[in-house]
Amino acid sequence: MINQIFNGDFYPTPPDVIERMMMGVEIMGKVALEPSAGSGNIVEWLKANGAANVLACELSEKLRAMLAGKCDVIGDDFLSVTSEQVSHIDLIVMNPPFSVDERHILHAWEVAPCGCEIVALCNSNTLKSQYGAARKEVFEIVEAYGFSENFGSCFKEAERKTDVEVSVIHLYKPKTGKEEFDDYFSLAPDDENQREGIQSYNLIRDLVNRYVEAVRRFDGVMDASNEINQLTELFKANKVHFGAYIDNESYSRTTITRDYFRKALQKSAWSLIFEKMNMGKYVTTGVREDINRFVERQSHIPFTMHNVFRMLEMIVGTQGHRMQKVLVEAFDHICSFSAENSTAGEKWKTNSGYMINRRFIVPWICDYDKKFESICRHVKLNWGRAGNQIGDVVKALCYLTGTNYDTLSDLSAFVSRMNMEWGQWYEWGFFRIRGYKKGTMHFEFVRDEDWMRFNIEVARIKGWQLPKAR
Repeated sequence: MINQIFNGDFYPTPPDVIERMMMGVEIMGKVALEPSAGSGNIVEWLKANGAANVLACELSEKLRAMLAGKCDVIGDDFLSVTSEQVSHIDLIVMNPPFSVDERHILHAWEVAPCGCEIVALCNSNTLKSQYGAARKEVFEIVEAYGFSENFGSCFKEAERKTDVEVSVIHLYKPKTGKEEFDDYFSLAPDDENQREGIQSYNLIRDLVNRYVEAVRRFDGVMDASNEINQLTELFKANKVHFGAYIDNESYSRTTITRDYFRKALQKSAWSLIFEKMNMGKYVTTGVREDINRFVERQSHIPFTMHNVFRMLEMIVGTQGHRMQKVLVEAFDHICSFSAENSTAGEKWKTNSGYMINRRFIVPWICDYDKKFESICRHVKLNWGRAGNQIGDVVKALCYLTGTNYDTLSDLSAFVSRMNMEWGQWYEWGFFRIRGYKKGTMHFEFVRDEDWMRFNIEVARIKGWQLPKAR
């Protein structure tokens, strides 16, 4: 039946694409609109994930018949829907016709009520090629009020296949005027019950209050500028311009708008939350890139107390998954340093079932200059990429063994404090360590159980047969 109703723009959204596009979006209890519902894949997903009600539009009469009983169909052509019809919705989720996706995205932005979140798939060219007024406007809205992510050819294996490169757009339509900050300090009962132990309630409230007051005072300065000029207009005096400028030497007195100020302030506020959580102690270099990407996205989400606690709960809830990535990255780093570091007997191994050796070598971590041999009697670190990766290994072991990272000395501080002699063994945390003038440092697990536990856990994550002690 589906084959008989295909048209040039009908591409049912695969479940895995829906999961990906809706990652991090709060759905429970919300009223959602699907503007081009098709056969109802997105509608069904929204209802299955807790949406209180789903409204829909669909041009095709046959497809509208398939939507019967799944949702409330409010019209056929979404471009004819008015803001009055959808004034009560919280969320718009759409896979619009790619031939006119910019028109549908702009109409969604126009009719969406303030405070509404919009998630839209689109042809990636809509964002890449900004020819035409509509595409340029879409790009500017995304820059100011959201973000986009390229999914690649995610319909390549779909029910209806296409190699078209697809992106997702997330937009947050801000409230305005007196209503803008109405919900910034409100908390759902769950937030209030769970706020202790995740992050200080008073700290979060203080940060949100500072953000709100900063934006309000920014508005006050702009309003004062307009009022002064209105008062002096009859005098034909020179206009006074109170403005905001980027305080950075690399800029030449660049004026910033309210939207720029709000967005930059939100990004800084979310970054501060991550700093207060001390996330850097628990993530590797690779995972930190994921966290930075996450923070970048949060700069588009209203900096409300509810959103802060929801974000913190999400991070805490996914800590196990992140730490599994930490373990695998640490394992792979050690194997990549030297062929002698694993039972595989080579730096890079594609087959499964090997272990890191109890003793392993990290190259180029020690710094020795023969010209200063007389004064270079103690180990000195050349702290760079290898040093950071050893820090990643320690973080992984702390997670695995339940050790408090704060109780361990930084390797650089330990080497300096101990005045380590070249070629001598010293015990540091999980390891015995020995530095050599040729630039290498040898690491040996102090405890057999830590060494084996590390290998066994990585094997479990990778799906390998559990290694045996050798």
